[in-house]
Amino acid sequence: MVHRLQHAAGRRFGFLPVRTWEDAVSAVLRRPVELAVVDASLEGQPRAQGIERLNALFPSLPLILYTALTAEMATVFLQLGRSGIRRVLVERHDDHPSCLADALVTEAAHAVSRRLIEAIGDLLAACPRELRWAIETVLREPAEVQSVKALAERARMDRRTCVRWFARAHLPPPSDTLMALRVVYAHRLLQDPGYTVEDVATRLGYGQTRSLTMNMKDVLGMTPGEARVSLTPEGVLHLVRQRYFARAAVAIAEAS
Repeated sequence: MVHRLQHAAGRRFGFLPVRTWEDAVSAVLRRPVELAVVDASLEGQPRAQGIERLNALFPSLPLILYTALTAEMATVFLQLGRSGIRRVLVERHDDHPSCLADALVTEAAHAVSRRLIEAIGDLLAACPRELRWAIETVLREPAEVQSVKALAERARMDRRTCVRWFARAHLPPPSDTLMALRVVYAHRLLQDPGYTVEDVATRLGYGQTRSLTMNMKDVLGMTPGEARVSLTPEGVLHLVRQRYFARAAVAIAEAS
């Protein structure tokens, strides 16, 4: 089944196979996992509990149930339906490469990073394609872009050119943009009960949890714990757009 997924996805997705539900939880906490393809028979006998736990801990994580159709699976389907799992692919019935590819692309669009990229897409319209892709990488692979130098290298330009393009697009300095986007992403992850502040700091590539706390205080005026319970994701995005990207939004409005 993993081989079929890899064949259908081509280069669009990378896969991290796991053998237990504990490994699955650990992978989501530590790696940039944005879509889970799960089998109720992962540990042998078909059971709903592992998938239900994953869904309860990380409700923002899109899930696809991909499994074999057996008599024992009927009860599992019923349980998972009650838990809100709707996307089901049955082995040998729904796993033609085109069906698998469509399912992966459709569900991946609901990932946290994809939703955030869509939410800030208008602000990046004035950037060259390479720079826009590099900024989006801050959300797709947050642990991989930790500095303005790394951002410029991703965009295949030197640091000075990168800074000039940010100014031309009416964006805040690259360092402020990186911090603001990482804070928005961190807050989104903290809405899932399965993440601690330490987990989010690790996943986003912070060397210390204290650094994430300082960034959230700078951007939101709150600690991660305070922001988690006091602000909605929409509220955080609105606040960040006003504080950091107001000039870009005005420039877009004037251009239109």
